[in-house]
Amino acid sequence: MAQFSTVRSLRPVSADTRAPPLAHLSRETFDLVVIGGGIAGACAAWDASLRGLTVGLIDRADFGSGASAHSLKVLHGGIRYLQHLDIRRLRESCAERSAFLRIAPHLTRPLPFALPTFGQGLRGKFPLFAAFQLLKVFTNGRNDGIADRGQHIPAPFIMSRRDFVERFPAFDDPGLTGAGVFYDGQMLNPARIVYSIVRSAQNAGAVALNYCAAERLLIRNQRVEGVSVRDELTGAALDIRAKMVLNMTGPFAPTLNQRAQGGKSINVPLSRDMALVIKRKLLPDMGLGIQTRYKDPDAWLSRGNRHLFMAPWRNHTLIGVNSKVYDGDPYKLGVSEPEIQGFVDEIHEAAPGLGVTRNDVAVVNAGLLPFGENQPGQKDLSFGKRSVLIDHAAREGLSGLITGMTVRWTMGRLLGENAIDLACRKLEIAARPSQTATTAVHGGDISDRDQLLRSIRTRAGVQIPEESIAHLADTFGSLTSEVLKQADGVAMLCDRRTLIAEVRYAARNEMSVTLADIVLRRLDLGTGCEMSDELLSQCANIAGEELGWNDDRRGIEINRVKGSYPFANPASQECHGMS
Repeated sequence: MAQFSTVRSLRPVSADTRAPPLAHLSRETFDLVVIGGGIAGACAAWDASLRGLTVGLIDRADFGSGASAHSLKVLHGGIRYLQHLDIRRLRESCAERSAFLRIAPHLTRPLPFALPTFGQGLRGKFPLFAAFQLLKVFTNGRNDGIADRGQHIPAPFIMSRRDFVERFPAFDDPGLTGAGVFYDGQMLNPARIVYSIVRSAQNAGAVALNYCAAERLLIRNQRVEGVSVRDELTGAALDIRAKMVLNMTGPFAPTLNQRAQGGKSINVPLSRDMALVIKRKLLPDMGLGIQTRYKDPDAWLSRGNRHLFMAPWRNHTLIGVNSKVYDGDPYKLGVSEPEIQGFVDEIHEAAPGLGVTRNDVAVVNAGLLPFGENQPGQKDLSFGKRSVLIDHAAREGLSGLITGMTVRWTMGRLLGENAIDLACRKLEIAARPSQTATTAVHGGDISDRDQLLRSIRTRAGVQIPEESIAHLADTFGSLTSEVLKQADGVAMLCDRRTLIAEVRYAARNEMSVTLADIVLRRLDLGTGCEMSDELLSQCANIAGEELGWNDDRRGIEINRVKGSYPFANPASQECHGMS
């Protein structure tokens, strides 16, 4: 995954809007400063703010621009933990999936997945049916508190061979007996969920700023008292004082910890997880799990080898994940062309009927997560089991510092809650219980999507297509009326799906600094495939009007976005994922 390079000479008009939070960060002593604006850090900042703590939140790049943006976009309910006999983890995962379906209904959806069945053994229908009965028992509260029934997770069921082949003709195998179907959640735009949580934290009183890098921790007498930071846009340095610092920078947490005098090194093995966006829509309205040659060494009860999962997403197909032990510099994460081709070959071996080739790959998503104990080059991999939460006072006598690393996207909210529970205990604050599992995120206070769609149709009339109405609802939720108030009205971009007003609103109101912030994170214009030159130029012109960019700056911003995609030439030696 490519990282944005720091370009301090670029000073956007939005620097004026950054001055107040910068001043606020430098003059106040916060209860808590959170470093890292990915899913876990954003949730921690929101959780603490809702409990009444004073909170500062910073990120060295844009919010949600790291691993949080580059996933398979699945909210995992934990079904595979049944075979690990890890019921606690199953129930936690189910609860966290439900939480995101509840609090971000405009940005999440239930999504069914089919697991093909074969013969009469462990890969047959009966063992899967039995597993589904256990799954229903252990997740019986999966829809509690979810007002919109369209967001409910249905019970799993067994599908006949005929129905399966009708949906997935490319998988008509002679030994096929049918499939088991279970439901998980899908994120329409993970980075926008993170941003919405950051805005929720701001609404609750937090001071949040992107492109603000933590340089070192401020330590006196073995106590962390804050963090020294640098504004990545101007180079200005400032100190942020706090009673407690949360290092929620994910794979970068060990590096930041190494800069702490007296800090003990954090040795957490990392997995490079890769997921591909395929240009073609290979599946109907249902995802699919297909077995590969690799085994799950942690499984007590196994149907066979480990699965790859395919998911329909817009007019594309998501396939993942491909994992490997990563022991390099997390700031230099890249994916090589042989690794991409190797994953394509793995997909082709598991699903030859789909005919997936390297030329089908539109986007390569890659990020780093805590891993299990594996050796470099090991094929049958053990994955991380629990998120990492470290109290440095108990660990090495360095008080005032907590480190957290989420084991997967779905568990980020729970890690944030647990981190704030620990922080409150350390600060001896009798704070209120966590509310983030039941409080709607910014834009998420809707109880009926159909009613929202009707209200957009009424306001927009027949001037925009139905696809655009759905896109507005699924991006902005209850904020859609604010977007439609922009002076551009219902004028469309050249893609004939997105309103000009969406780009203008994201530039004007959503803490966007670069064009990539807008088209890759606030909106989903460039997350599925490379944007056309015409569309990029149009977006750069609109954003430039809002952020004061000259022609040179527009060109730089366009090139940044183009540089975020895999190299078009498969013969290239190195390929970075989305920035």
